[in-house]
Amino acid sequence: MSTSLATETLKQFRIIIAAARHHFRDLESTCGISGAQLWILSAIAETPGITVSQLSETLSVHVSTASNMLDKLARSGLLERLRSEEDRRVVNLRLTENGQAVLDRAPKPFTGLVPYALEKLPEKTLARLHEDLNLLIQQMNYTDYSASSKPLSTLLRRDAS
Repeated sequence: MSTSLATETLKQFRIIIAAARHHFRDLESTCGISGAQLWILSAIAETPGITVSQLSETLSVHVSTASNMLDKLARSGLLERLRSEEDRRVVNLRLTENGQAVLDRAPKPFTGLVPYALEKLPEKTLARLHEDLNLLIQQMNYTDYSASSKPLSTLLRRDAS
């Protein structure tokens, strides 16, 4: 194994992390909300009336994670929760005018640079990267996979736990 290749690969991870942090800082300074919150607004704008469970599936986050972020956005007046006429247990989500205004001034991509770039990779390349990152995770002997269901923007903040 080449130490210099490992060092160069580590530098690539640093570039990816720095680019993602820079993008999320730009989002927060421009919009006043986190990258994860902006991603939620964009998902709701794409599918007005989406339910909380559908949203959590779309974002690949736990329902409770999505609910917590939705609470803050609702308190800020950026989205509203509407009870379904057919089934009062179902809550549909919709942006308010203020929520749409935040989305309109936000720099893109709304999902963040890493998810956006991953979606643009050819399928074969993405599959190979997936396998290789699994090997890296195994080498690290890290077994707490809870981070896999959290938005990247929350993991990249300095105060993230």
